[in-house]
Amino acid sequence: MTLTPESTSKAADGGFTWVGLVDRDQRDVLAEVRRLAAHPALREDSLQRGRPPKLEVLDGQLLVIAWDIAPDKVAKRPGEIIILAGDVRLLTVQWDGDGPARALRPLVERDDAAGATPLGAAYRILDAVVCDYEATVASIESELDQVETQVFDPDVEEDYERIYRLRRRIGHLDRAASALRQGFETNSDALDELLQDDPELRTFFRHMRSDLTAIADLLSTQRMTLDAVVSSHENNVSSRQNRDMRTIAAVAALLALPTVAAGLYGMNFKDMPLLHAQNGWVFVVIATVVLDVGAVLLFRRRGWMGSNQRHDS
Repeated sequence: MTLTPESTSKAADGGFTWVGLVDRDQRDVLAEVRRLAAHPALREDSLQRGRPPKLEVLDGQLLVIAWDIAPDKVAKRPGEIIILAGDVRLLTVQWDGDGPARALRPLVERDDAAGATPLGAAYRILDAVVCDYEATVASIESELDQVETQVFDPDVEEDYERIYRLRRRIGHLDRAASALRQGFETNSDALDELLQDDPELRTFFRHMRSDLTAIADLLSTQRMTLDAVVSSHENNVSSRQNRDMRTIAAVAALLALPTVAAGLYGMNFKDMPLLHAQNGWVFVVIATVVLDVGAVLLFRRRGWMGSNQRHDS
C-alpha cells in the first residue's frame, strides 16, 4: 500500500501528519483509521462510501463527512470528503463523484490564522467546501429567476429538463448543507470543548456555522419557490394539452360537416333535396363550404383555432 502523506512533521515541533487517500479500498482506509486510534463509531463512518453528510465530535476527535458540490456543474452523484482530525494526525478520504477529486494539498499546507494543526487544516478544507456551497446557492438563485420568468411568460414554452435539473441541484445542496448545520448544532458543546485551547479557530467554526445556517435558510426558500414553479409548469402543460384538444375537436367538427353531407346523399334515397336538380351537387358543396367557413370563424372567435388561442387561467 502506497500512502500519500502530503505534509509530515513532528508533533513536538508544532506540526502534524496528514494522510490523504483518494478512491482507496476499505483496507487502506482502515489501516490509516487504526493509526489514528479513532473511536469505533467514527471508524465505521470513515470506511463506508455513500454515507449522508455529518459532523461529529467523539473522544476528542472530529469527523466530518461532506458532499463536495461544484458550483458550475449538475452532478448525478456529488463527490465525498471524509475528514478525521486527531491531536497530531489528519486523515482525509475522498471519493470521486462525476468529476475529479478536489486538490487538498494547498488547503492543508496553507499558513493562515486557522493554524498549522489538524483541526486548522480540517477547517480550511471544510471552509473551501462551504464556500462552494455559497457559490452554488448564488448560481441556483440566478437560474431560478430565469426559470421563473420563463414559466410565467405565456408566450414561452419552458424547458422542463432545466426545471428538474434545478430541483436536483437544490436537493443535493439542501441535504449537504442542512446535515452539516445540524451537526454543528448537535455537537456545539463538544466542539467548543475540543477547541477550548484555540479560541481563534473556535471563532472560525462559529462563523462557518452561521454561513451554513444562512445557506440552509435560503435553500428552504428556493425549494418553496421551485415548488411554485413546478406547479405552474404542470398547469402550463395541462393548459397546452387543453388547447390542443380544442383544436383537434374543432378540426373534427369541420371534417364532420362534409362527411355528414356525403353520408346523407350516399344512402340512395329517391326523394333527397336537389338530388335530381341540374347542378344540385354544386349547391350542396357550396352550402357545405359556407358552413365550414362559418364554423372556422366561430372557432377562431372563441379562441379554439388560429394564433389567437386563449390561455387557460
